[in-house]
Amino acid sequence: VFYLLLFLVVFICVSLSSWWNKPMRLKASVLLPSGYFDNPDQKSPVRYNVAGYGGRYNRVNRQVRENSKFSEWWFSGEAPQVINVFLDGEGPFGDPYQVDSENNGPYGHALIHELIPYIEDSYRGMGTAETRFVDGCSTGGWVSLALQIFYPDFFNGAFSYSPDAVEFENYQTINIYKDKNAFYNEWGNPRPVARDITGDPIILMQRFIQLENVQGSSNTYLNSGQQIGSHTAVYSPRSANGLPAPMFDPITGEIDRDVAEYWKKYDLKIHLKEHWADLGPRLQGKIWIWMGDMDHFLLNPATRALDEYLKSTSDPTSDAEIIFEPMQGHCTKFSHRDILEMIADKLNN
Repeated sequence: VFYLLLFLVVFICVSLSSWWNKPMRLKASVLLPSGYFDNPDQKSPVRYNVAGYGGRYNRVNRQVRENSKFSEWWFSGEAPQVINVFLDGEGPFGDPYQVDSENNGPYGHALIHELIPYIEDSYRGMGTAETRFVDGCSTGGWVSLALQIFYPDFFNGAFSYSPDAVEFENYQTINIYKDKNAFYNEWGNPRPVARDITGDPIILMQRFIQLENVQGSSNTYLNSGQQIGSHTAVYSPRSANGLPAPMFDPITGEIDRDVAEYWKKYDLKIHLKEHWADLGPRLQGKIWIWMGDMDHFLLNPATRALDEYLKSTSDPTSDAEIIFEPMQGHCTKFSHRDILEMIADKLNN
């Protein structure tokens, strides 16, 4: 039954291929609901799952082959009859974050206008915004929230767990608009990039960037293919040398104020503030976020700032549901089953 209901999609994307001037493929895996073949005319809602950093389409295998509890539930017929699509996190500079950017190209356009219509046409998706959802954790948490915000009428709900920094006054411990250095704070102390749930630092930002620097063929994090390199490729303009412009110097950590200003295009809090009169009504009932207050990557302050802003909104007042749990770390409460059940509740109400 696994092989009957599980498919790989490899799609040559016209917009990305044109932008890169070479064939560019998007991949995804599709897990069909247990009753898919019972009625060949039946169309289904679709859930799009975005992985944590760099996650590949084949992560679905962990659900249907290695997670026996999920498999038993999914194939029992009790699970919601929802098509699951697992998007792929491979891109030119690492994870492309499924959005348009100056360095990666039109990944958002390719997803919304090419890959998703192809999947829904091929696998009998309902093809309506009311029956289309997006979710993820970590990188997937940011991407799912960004897709819902940037394409407010295309999805009917984002379920975001432990999202990457959703605003950049709290890019982990850095305020990119005011701070001078990404490696050291105003007191001259080194900044952590990860901690355990007791607050003990795991690795410092400078050390983290040193590791990325040696992975990039440019001897910098700019094409390391890793986390900060990918952020830079998504959020920064392109330099004359063809690489993403560094928001901070790879050796000294000094912040480039002009590049930091460019990052505002992807600061979700700023985007919501600037467009709330238009976006507010279109996002009602569509934002759900979970965050541990001891997030391993210090992502909770940015989510707190977003929550504070959304609570201050009017005309309309946001009804976003944002949950903070004390002493919980990164993605510790993420659950495919919980998300599918929340989707089912939304469809039934």
